[in-house]
Amino acid sequence: MNEQFKIAKQMIDMQRASVDGMINSLTMMWDQTANFFDGAACLPEEGRKALRQWVDINKKACEGLKIAIDSGYSNLEKFFSS
Repeated sequence: MNEQFKIAKQMIDMQRASVDGMINSLTMMWDQTANFFDGAACLPEEGRKALRQWVDINKKACEGLKIAIDSGYSNLEKFFSS
């Protein structure tokens, strides 16, 4: 049974790394989107401000998702370590 736990832990670690990479990619995408909108001279200032708020909301949602996923993975690690 111990070997099965080791294999399950390796699978969970791989999935966690994959999810972390996905969330980091999303966060970088939102950063690039913000930079693009900030440099768009064709947009009026109030439009850039609204788009910046939209980007900030989405980045905050990614951070919240990361916290929730990390919490779930921490619970799984506790389960498999005991």
